[in-house]
Amino acid sequence: MRKIIIYIGAGFLLLLLVWVVFRGVQKQEAVSQTVDSRNQASKHENAFHPEDASKDLEKNEEGEVFHSPDPVLKAELNNLQERLKQNLGRDSVLRLLREFAQKAFFADPDAAAATLLEFLRAGGDMPTGLEFAVGEAGLEEWPSLRAFVMDLLGKIDLGAASQYALTTVIPAESSTVEYAVALRIFWLDGGAEQATPELISSWFRLFRKTSWAEQPDAAWMESLDFVGRMPTTLPDFVTEASGWLADPAASSGKAEAAQLALERSTRNHPVETLSALLENPVWLGKGRGPAVRASLFARLDAGDPAQAGLLGRYLASLDPRSREAAAFFKAFPYRTFSVSPGLSGLPDLQTKEEIIASNLAAEAFFQGIMVNGRFPLLQDKIAQIQLKLKELNNRR
Repeated sequence: MRKIIIYIGAGFLLLLLVWVVFRGVQKQEAVSQTVDSRNQASKHENAFHPEDASKDLEKNEEGEVFHSPDPVLKAELNNLQERLKQNLGRDSVLRLLREFAQKAFFADPDAAAATLLEFLRAGGDMPTGLEFAVGEAGLEEWPSLRAFVMDLLGKIDLGAASQYALTTVIPAESSTVEYAVALRIFWLDGGAEQATPELISSWFRLFRKTSWAEQPDAAWMESLDFVGRMPTTLPDFVTEASGWLADPAASSGKAEAAQLALERSTRNHPVETLSALLENPVWLGKGRGPAVRASLFARLDAGDPAQAGLLGRYLASLDPRSREAAAFFKAFPYRTFSVSPGLSGLPDLQTKEEIIASNLAAEAFFQGIMVNGRFPLLQDKIAQIQLKLKELNNRR
């Protein structure tokens, strides 16, 4: 009897254990199903729905996705266009443009860029009554609303601005102002350090467009600033500039712009620039050209071996009785540079320490010429330079 009770109790315990295990499995499956259902719901809630895409994104004809314009900023741009129709004064126009720029900067960058691109692609425009003016921070005045919007786009989305300029502005060649803005955008897109292929090829198109070159406006003139950043332009540019400098009165201001461009090219790329001039003596050979060439070689830094070599070659080429020789010896050492900003930014200027070092090197350079008896026909003029350099170096 006792054994029977024990067997019954053991069986009961076994049944109880099976029931507990079974209930645990059921609960686990239930929890798992609940979690799975929640995950599925979450996935559906966070899933990308095609019908939502039109709210924020659109596609162009090529299927590329881009953001929709900011409706508030778009309204502001339309309002700006209407305000410009009122023939406001310069200060009022500048204030309106700056206020709009601030609103664009505070908007979502993608939506702001889309707003500006939509305006440009639609072909809208309005004259501002302003000039084409460059300042230390870039463009400060824009003759047209399109030029302003395009420049602003470059500050918000440089990649989008560069693509628009490359595909639309450059092929059209319809506006020197927009073209000049495009060149600046290409320069910035390249890091403002080295000219990109797009910048170089586009600049040549501007330079070779006869109708623009024959009647140059401020934007075209300012675009010559890029010569100072692109030595590859020198053969074409100096060939044309020689004609302008030969007859400045008939050059419509291009002679002065050419002189400034060559000055900056000499500062930024002295060896490439002056080597090209030495190898092509026919360049800058007439009118104001020889005096300009003399001023460029008077800027050489004798502390740099490559430039010192160019200085020696230049002295060997000089006719002692020429006006060019007189201009060179009067100017050397020529350390004055234009500090006005250009489309490519502020020019690279020598520091005070660099000028002192350059003058000391020049004194040693000319002292070596005197000791070795080189250029006997120039000895008197070189002696005068020596006195000038000693005076400068004693005052440092």
